[in-house]
Amino acid sequence: MQMLSEPQTYKTPRHRVRELVCVYRPARDGEGRIVHVASLALTDPRAAARILAPLMADQPVETFAVACLSAKHRLLAWHVVSRGTRDSTPVSLPDVFVPACVTPGTVALVVVHNHPSGDPTPSPDDLALTARLRTAADVLDVTLLDHLILGEEQRYYSFRETGWLGATPTTR
Repeated sequence: MQMLSEPQTYKTPRHRVRELVCVYRPARDGEGRIVHVASLALTDPRAAARILAPLMADQPVETFAVACLSAKHRLLAWHVVSRGTRDSTPVSLPDVFVPACVTPGTVALVVVHNHPSGDPTPSPDDLALTARLRTAADVLDVTLLDHLILGEEQRYYSFRETGWLGATPTTR
């Protein structure tokens, strides 16, 4: 004779639902002071480098960031995506584009990273990353205005100026 066991009860796993909350606060320098930048439109690579360089100043390691811009190419938000070593930093495409997707009014991006060596010449990895960023921006229907590499003494490399990202667009 076979014994009947009690029916097993299965509990449905429960997960906590998370809410995405974006909080914007003033960017601060290494000494805790609020960083101020000009509220000019980032209409060309030179202006973008001049305006964004203070946000990357004094970084001892390679740092990658994204500037979210309005339809008039004014800076809406600044997001540091990663900090790495003296000669590299990891960059994930979602980490670049999520800030653009959650910052209200963002229609364009300028991505920026520094070369602590002082030489803004792009590496093969920089070239490959720019190609991936351009493809992802097209898919997401966000304009990738430029990828800037900042070096010493106000030197910079612009992928837009060199033709990697097409002609410099004008503000609307």
